[in-house]
Amino acid sequence: MLAKKAWMKISAVTMISALLVITGCGNATKAPDSKSADGGKAAEPPRKLVVTSFGGDYETAQKEYLIKPFEKEFNAKVEVVTLYSADALVRMRAEKNAPTLDVVQFSGGQEVQAAKEGLILPADEKLLTNLKDLYKPAINTGGYGPSIAFDALGIIYNENKIKTPPTSWNDLWKPEFKGHVGLVDLTNTFGLQFAVMNSKLAGGDESNMDKGFEKIKTLLPNVAAIVASTPDVGNLFAQEEAWIAAYDSGYAFNFRKKGQPIKFVVPKEGAMATFINAQVVKGSKNADLAQQFVNYALRPEVQKAFAEQTGFAPSNKNVKLSAELAAVMPYGEAAVNSLVPLNWEVVTANRNAWTAQWNKLISK
Repeated sequence: MLAKKAWMKISAVTMISALLVITGCGNATKAPDSKSADGGKAAEPPRKLVVTSFGGDYETAQKEYLIKPFEKEFNAKVEVVTLYSADALVRMRAEKNAPTLDVVQFSGGQEVQAAKEGLILPADEKLLTNLKDLYKPAINTGGYGPSIAFDALGIIYNENKIKTPPTSWNDLWKPEFKGHVGLVDLTNTFGLQFAVMNSKLAGGDESNMDKGFEKIKTLLPNVAAIVASTPDVGNLFAQEEAWIAAYDSGYAFNFRKKGQPIKFVVPKEGAMATFINAQVVKGSKNADLAQQFVNYALRPEVQKAFAEQTGFAPSNKNVKLSAELAAVMPYGEAAVNSLVPLNWEVVTANRNAWTAQWNKLISK
């Protein structure tokens, strides 16, 4: 009996000790310390950046290959706002005294006007360490943000409908394409570039656009439709209303990736250059981080992945692409230097007048 009582006493003590451990009285289940291992400071919350992008496959690729790794490396949270270049400039003007955007991407020369109006900051060369590796045309001569990708305006065509590839801008005027030429509105940068190219081919330039408009007027009988956006261009080709058009290499790549029988060619007279650049907004509360974001977009591994996913050419000359991919974009020193640039100073000063002239032309 005494042995039984002793056993019961020991068991009770054991149970009480176990309960103390379970309830934490013995510190066995102490909550994790919120202090970091480097000396005791709590982990810093991520810094926020608001960045514009162009939507579609372009934006999807940037989120995956630029934004996600940047967030991880720089402890940042990036919010993406889908805005085309002209709309982004309008928003920047409206928010000049209290900007909500940190980094804006432009593809239509709006950076020239944004710089004049004091809406963007010069590139910080101490933070933009990748500037030294860019092709010369990618570096903004005004000292502002660089080009993060290249594109070229050439001719896209349906290879099932057109067996002999076009070689010249003048091929758009061929009688066999009557009713099947896609024409892009002047409000779209690619439409503007096409108008300037026609002016150059007719002996004019940005300072003498009448010749370009006169040449386009003679193209109108061949035109299936005039559209203003990339999805509209894609639909024209998908429905086989358009067989041929002046459009860019990057979107031609994406149309083909989605199954459309579209090919891109550089006309013998040359392709027009589109430089997609990234600008830090003046007044950004995280301007240093924004500059780091631009620099990150210039990294070879980022640009390589972006080129492979979108067809937009890298501006960093250290990027190595497959021969197959390099063949469908302005890749390499020679190709980049051969692109025909726009004089954005003249374009910006005359764009409204040209738009009025264009609207009068296509309404006839």
